[in-house]
Amino acid sequence: MLNIQSLSKKPNIPLVIILALFFFKGIFLVALHPIFDGQDEARHYANIQYFSHSEDNYWDESKESTKKDDNRLETYGFSEEIGKTSTAADSKILRSEIFNTIRFSEGYNGKNEHAIETEQWPSYIYSSKPEIIGGSQFYHHFLSFFEKTLSYQNILTRFFIFRIFSVFLATITIYISFLIAKNSGLSIKNSLLISTIISFHPKFSDYLTNINYDAFIIPIFFFFTLNGILSLKNGPSWKNLSLMLLSAILAFLTKGTGIVLLVAFAFLVFYLIFEKIKNGSPLHLRIFYFFSTIYILCLGFFSKKYLPLQDGIVQIFETFTKYIDKSLTLGKLALSSRTYWGNVGWVDSWLLSHFTDMIWLIQVISVIGLILYFFTKNTPSYLPRKKYAIFFLGMIFALQLGIRAFDWRVYVHEGVISLGTPGRYFLPNLASHIILLYTGLGMLFYKIKKEHFFEYSLKLGAILMFFLSMYIIFDVIIYRFYL
Repeated sequence: MLNIQSLSKKPNIPLVIILALFFFKGIFLVALHPIFDGQDEARHYANIQYFSHSEDNYWDESKESTKKDDNRLETYGFSEEIGKTSTAADSKILRSEIFNTIRFSEGYNGKNEHAIETEQWPSYIYSSKPEIIGGSQFYHHFLSFFEKTLSYQNILTRFFIFRIFSVFLATITIYISFLIAKNSGLSIKNSLLISTIISFHPKFSDYLTNINYDAFIIPIFFFFTLNGILSLKNGPSWKNLSLMLLSAILAFLTKGTGIVLLVAFAFLVFYLIFEKIKNGSPLHLRIFYFFSTIYILCLGFFSKKYLPLQDGIVQIFETFTKYIDKSLTLGKLALSSRTYWGNVGWVDSWLLSHFTDMIWLIQVISVIGLILYFFTKNTPSYLPRKKYAIFFLGMIFALQLGIRAFDWRVYVHEGVISLGTPGRYFLPNLASHIILLYTGLGMLFYKIKKEHFFEYSLKLGAILMFFLSMYIIFDVIIYRFYL
């Protein structure tokens, strides 16, 4: 009989099983979602095509642009290939109404699949102003090389290869989550359970099947978190510091909110240096304080352009209070929570309607445990050390602050909250969140002398997350598109 206890001491086999299950589940989700169905997938894929055909794209000002229809991708400033494929696949039927299902064709092939595979529609952008995503574009430049390399393949092959690449990156992310948990002080067995919970997180599993720059920035955040933990555990090294700095730069080049990693990197380096010299000479401390102040001022000056700080103090305060009043409402917080956990609003289900309420109850209980954890001198050995938990909290706070700062900036320029704070924006800190959640619960179990409940709670969490993931796949996603 398979001995789970002995396998947990040699994690290679169970870890490979977890990664394999996640990867093949991701491939299944890739196949389930119709083309261009993911969050802004057509726009991101258009960006990739735009950079892969930089010499062919042009804007013909003499030709009047078609009036944009939000439900018809052929009216956007995308390539003809995207527009014609969208029309042939009848994408507008899914975009126009949330409860519409796919129109099936008779036979094995999908609707107009043969035409999509055989037609040679241009994949460069012309006749209208290209609607490309501004700002950081490392993800799109990177994939544009492969788009050009695979140009001889039809769009279905190219598009779904890029989706599978997202699943591959997500699988690496699950592996990194195991390393984060293990190096933060959790046992190998509990680290495997943490990575299992993350691997069946419905939104993480589903969202990282998309062509989207978050497929890059989420594993980058996880990798930064891992190297931060290793630096706290083993002391700073050129390797860890270089990898963290590289992660921060790549995150910033991928998406604007990646700037929070530059801030997190700075504060972590300050802490590591201070720990080294705090018992040293006063001269070293004065030099440290001087250069730290200079760095913070430079970082603040660099970050200024990403915040609406051009007006006077009174105007800044007014716009900020208006933004807080509009954004931090119970409705918007509940929406962020629902979209963080998955597609829980797609069907009328009592379980999904109340799932986030149950999650919030568990999180409130966990927060009580975390308060005890931080203010108790002696903590159980099976939980992470406090400096790691503080680092996790810092990462969560930094991302929350960065996302809401960008949202505030957009609100000031547009007068409405158009960016918002959907749950997918907070997935980069999923590992930190799950570990902190169980740290709080583990502390409460320690206080009531039920330490063995900690492992039971992890097992129960993994089982429940598995069933929730399967329920959403088979009773929500398949129901949404095919039944």
